[in-house]
Amino acid sequence: MRPRHIQGYSIGVVALVAVGASLAFGPADASDLSKEPQALVRMAQVPEAKGKQRLDTWSSSVKAPEAKKKQAAADPPKPDADKDRGTPAGQMQPQVHANNGGITACFDTLARASSQAVDGEHQAFSFWDQKRPNDGTFRSIVSLRYPHAAAPRGASIIINSPVGGACEATTLQVMPTLRPCNAIQADLMKNGRAVANLAGLALIQLPEDLSYLLLPTAGDGCTIVAIRAIQSR
Repeated sequence: MRPRHIQGYSIGVVALVAVGASLAFGPADASDLSKEPQALVRMAQVPEAKGKQRLDTWSSSVKAPEAKKKQAAADPPKPDADKDRGTPAGQMQPQVHANNGGITACFDTLARASSQAVDGEHQAFSFWDQKRPNDGTFRSIVSLRYPHAAAPRGASIIINSPVGGACEATTLQVMPTLRPCNAIQADLMKNGRAVANLAGLALIQLPEDLSYLLLPTAGDGCTIVAIRAIQSR
């Protein structure tokens, strides 16, 4: 089996959260892996290799910036409530991983996919072929955190591949919310249309190759599942 390179960072869905925030709170909130690794490296910002093996594992923890400073130097240290919360939005860690791995092919589609799938504090692990980084598939699994009580967590998967001389990326985004599915569907239908009924669940298609499936949960909540296809320009 070909060795693989894994890089993880403690680090956030533009399309999904645009839906999650607006759908969870209404229009007023819308702003529109051969062997097991021997070493697990934990770091602050800059990755440092610790233990070489066929399978390299990288991990990091980046503390989100604190909103306020301590009141005085004499004050007792506060508990680190923000530890492992993740990297703020705007620092697209899947792109950082790809860059550190020497991946240059299809970087444009990866950047576009990341901008669609990462928009808040996030943690991610990325996978690629170490021997041929520009020929194989790049995958990143992202955990997201949001400051919204009705939709506080989410997850994304980014898959980016060279295909027949071109590039294709797919994002799968998941967000559980407290809002009922029928209300979310009503909002989606303003710009989309139902294209299939999957065992009683409507598949809603929006422009730009964006599809939604709404999964009812216990307590009248709803899990939003969105998939987007991105082609090279």
